[in-house]
Amino acid sequence: MSQRLLGIFQSILSGLCFGSLGLFGKRLYSHGVRPGELLSLRFVLASLLLFGFLLIRGKPRLRLSLSQLLTCALLGVAGYALFSFCFFTALTGLSSSLTVLLLFTYPVGVALGARVFFGEQIPRDKMWALPLALVGLLALVWGEMAVYRAEALVFGVAAAVFYALYILVSSRFLRGVHPLVSTATIQAFAGLTLSILSLRSPGRAWDIFLADPFAVLMISIVGTVLAMSLFLAGLQKLKSWEVSLLTTSEPASTVGLAALFLGERMTALQWGGALCVVLSLVWIARPSFRA
Repeated sequence: MSQRLLGIFQSILSGLCFGSLGLFGKRLYSHGVRPGELLSLRFVLASLLLFGFLLIRGKPRLRLSLSQLLTCALLGVAGYALFSFCFFTALTGLSSSLTVLLLFTYPVGVALGARVFFGEQIPRDKMWALPLALVGLLALVWGEMAVYRAEALVFGVAAAVFYALYILVSSRFLRGVHPLVSTATIQAFAGLTLSILSLRSPGRAWDIFLADPFAVLMISIVGTVLAMSLFLAGLQKLKSWEVSLLTTSEPASTVGLAALFLGERMTALQWGGALCVVLSLVWIARPSFRA
């Protein structure tokens, strides 16, 4: 298998893993767990599990250069922690559909940023994959588009901006760093930051874990360790705009899992949206006519 094809599979699978967060997150929310508490436990537990795995295996080495460590710290604090804060703050003043739709404008930001800062240009024969994916996402999350507090729009847009920056910085400054090492370090910094902001006490983390151990472990392992590791691995093999579009498999995965396990019915519009997303992924994955 070529490195490009492997990167495509890793990126799509990353989106599918991220899509599991909604399914298991709903299980924990039903136990009275708050979003900030869930995010804190998610990243702390994921980093501990991944560091433990790396230590047991003995390779790759955990050592990072100072610049790599600072990059991971920046991505953990100003990337995931800040992005998560903005996203969940937006949810308090916007409908869920509008919040998700604003977030998934990030592929546009990644494409523009990659063009301006790195000189990456989407080949002309693949240009239409971006609007097709956005139309598909709109259909998938279509619902009540309500604004309860105007300032929440700022946080919704900011979430997309910070996530796009996370992708751009990762693609340029973490090349050559083993994705498991960088993932564990980013998770540790994100978990520490969110714990300071959201967790009242270490005992609360234990209470959340006991409420539904299976859901906590699935969020930490599938929705975090696997999702983030595959994402960073894909970024080392593909261009940033390609990965950002390929990971739009996430909303399709979320809707599909909700229909399969939560009994939520997919509408004809959502089926059409899923088809648009799949077509955009296939078009991105095919070889480009442009050298």
